[in-house]
Order: sequence, then structure tokens, then C-alpha cells
Amino acid sequence: MNVTLPYGSKQLEISILKKNLLGIVTTNEMKAKFDPVNLVYSALQNPIGTSRLNTIVKKGTSVAIIVDDHTRPCPTKILLPPLLNELEKAGVSETDITIIIGTGTHQPPSFESLADMLGEDIIRKHLIISTDQDASTFIKVGESTYQHDIEILKEYVEADIKIIISDIEYHYFAGFGGIRKSILPAISSKKTIQQNHAMMFDKYSTTGSMEKNPINLEMTEALRLAGCDFALGCVLNSDHQIVDVWAGDAEQVMQKGVKLVDNMYRSTISKKPDIVLVAADGSPHDINLYQALKALYTAAQVVKKKGHIILVAECVEGMGSNLYQDWLQQYQSASEIKRALEDAFVIGAHKAYYHRQAVETCTICLVSSLHESFVQNVLGFLPFPSVQEALDHTLEKTGDKANVLIIPNGTTSHVTFGKKKE
Repeated sequence: MNVTLPYGSKQLEISILKKNLLGIVTTNEMKAKFDPVNLVYSALQNPIGTSRLNTIVKKGTSVAIIVDDHTRPCPTKILLPPLLNELEKAGVSETDITIIIGTGTHQPPSFESLADMLGEDIIRKHLIISTDQDASTFIKVGESTYQHDIEILKEYVEADIKIIISDIEYHYFAGFGGIRKSILPAISSKKTIQQNHAMMFDKYSTTGSMEKNPINLEMTEALRLAGCDFALGCVLNSDHQIVDVWAGDAEQVMQKGVKLVDNMYRSTISKKPDIVLVAADGSPHDINLYQALKALYTAAQVVKKKGHIILVAECVEGMGSNLYQDWLQQYQSASEIKRALEDAFVIGAHKAYYHRQAVETCTICLVSSLHESFVQNVLGFLPFPSVQEALDHTLEKTGDKANVLIIPNGTTSHVTFGKKKE
């Protein structure tokens, strides 16, 4: 049978015998039923837990709006204009609005990326800034119950009205991405981010975990300390279509999104596969290996010990982090990296930990645009020019009775091993 997998902006097709196919992780995802702009306007007109936005702002109100950066799939170009229209109707001047690109420790987006994210009209009319760990000013807004200082971008803290725009999806150690992550890490100081992410070794810091996850709990505390007057959140399907939108109270919007993501993308398998063929959802999730590693993490949680993973990720921007690469070359084991991070957590180096951990427990093949020698010598993966060649090679090594689990959307799926619910 033939199966298609996302790769950058394309789809790649492979052929596999039914006898080898353990299963394809399918989703219960929704398709877009309505015009997305109408969905956004409907959400803005029917907020949950707050008054309508145009009643909580007025002429002269300063407004800060956080939006996701270019490494996230959030359809800001669709979500932002209706919200700006609401502000305009309430008398808020364009000059009183600051749009903040929540980059955290990522590099600020290029002008071309900004235009793609926001649209040139918005870029011309509004002040747009990015979190810059070297140049931005951060203000301490309090201390978390983990005794960590919560330091937030000055422009956001000092605004009269604070707004978050984000999509909600799985995250491999925060449990879920979205909303409170727009505060921590998106507009937090490097120190605050480092302290938060250092809790990644906690057993509850994993995909889909919220209630006991210390990273999520501190992110939620940071949201409350920094404040958020209004949030606009959405959930996307694998085609990056908006399937639902909510507006209003930030935590209630987050809860709505979490419930829908779980309903759409959480699945359970009852048998561990010999081989996991996993794609990183295509662009922008596979823009670089730093982002695509989330899909590798998904596969590593369910593959047999000493099994095989085939990762399909274009990685047009390479590694996505010099630090990630430096730590891979400096440390030869996951235990070494863990000890170093426990001594002094360094953002970006945590990717090297997950990377080494995966390499030590299974054989990893990579189909990407990265150079073959780099993949083999630096990453420790086996490079292949096509998914079919990688699959054929792996089946040859594991035997014709080996079973394969295919996960087309490894970044946004949550697969667990255990007894399936009836």
C-alpha cells in the first residue's frame, strides 16, 4: 500500500507491504467547516470569561499584543486583523499598539518572515518588536513557587491592556504549547527561561502532561504574574487549517484548546513497533532539526528498545541552533549532558540531551536536505536520499517480519503505549 508523508511544503509517497504495517497513527482531527475569518470574529464577539475586547479598551489605551514567531504554525495573518479591527472600533490608535514577536531565545524573524506572518499592511502601520535577549529590558513581576524570578519584557508589562494570540498544540516537555508559553518563554528573560526549562528532567515534564508538570505550572504562574487581559487562541489540523477559535480569559482559552487537541491527536498503541516511520508535520515544524526533534521524541517514546526510527524532516535551515550542535560535539552521552545541564541549564542544549538519548536507545535514519557527511558524523544518524530507500534498508536489516508504525504528524501527535480504551 502507498502512504504519503509531509516534507517541507511537499508530500512524499512510500510503498509498504501490509504484512509489515503495524498501523498508521490516524487522528480524530476536524476539518475546517467555516470561513476562518468568520470563526475569529465570532470568537471575538462571544468571549469566554471576559467582556468583549472593544469594551475594555478606549481611546488613549496602550495595547501590547504578543504573537508567535516564525517557527510556529500560528496563522497570525488570519487572527490578528479582526482583533486590530476591534481595537480600532473602540478608538484605540494605531500608534498606541505594540505588536511583540515572542521569540524567547530564537533569532528574530527576517523582514520577509514578518511580512509572511503579519502581512505588509500591518508591518507598515504598527510598531513591531521582537524579544531580544541582548537588547531588551526585562522587569521582575514576581517569584514563582519554585523560587524562580519571573522577568518579563518591559513593553508588555507597562502596557495598559495585554493581549496574547497563539495556537495550541502538544509540546514535548511543557505538555502543551500555546497561551501561557507566549509569556514564558516567549517574552521572558534568558534567566527565567533557563530556570523553567531546567525542570525538564522531572518525570511529569512530558507531552500532554499538565496537572503535575512543573514547567507548565510555572508557565501558568508567569502568565498570572505578568497579566493577560484578553487572549485569542486557535487549534489547527494537520493541513494547518483553523478548526476552532476561542477568545477571552487566557486560562479558559487554553483549557478549551487542550481539550480539543487531546480529542484530535491523542492515541494509544498496544504493541511496540520494531520501526517507527515519523514525519515532522512538514513546514514550519520541520524547518530545522531543532524543531523537528519533537517528532523524533514522539517516536522514541513508543519504539522497541534498540529499535529503528526513520525521521522525515526537510530542515532547510539546518540545525536551527549553533548551541545544539556545539553540545552534540562536546558531549558524547546523554548522561554527560544531563549532569552539565543540572549544574547550569543552557537553553538549546536540552535538544542535545534528547538527541543523544534517542541515539543511545535506537538506530535513527534521517531523510532531509542536510549534507550526508554532517548527518552521519555530527548527528550520528544514517542519512538517506529518500524515505523509500530508508524504509527498504531498515526492513532489510530488521527482517521481513518486522513491523512498522507510521506517524505522519509526529510533532503534533501524542502516542502512548498501553491498553487501548474500548
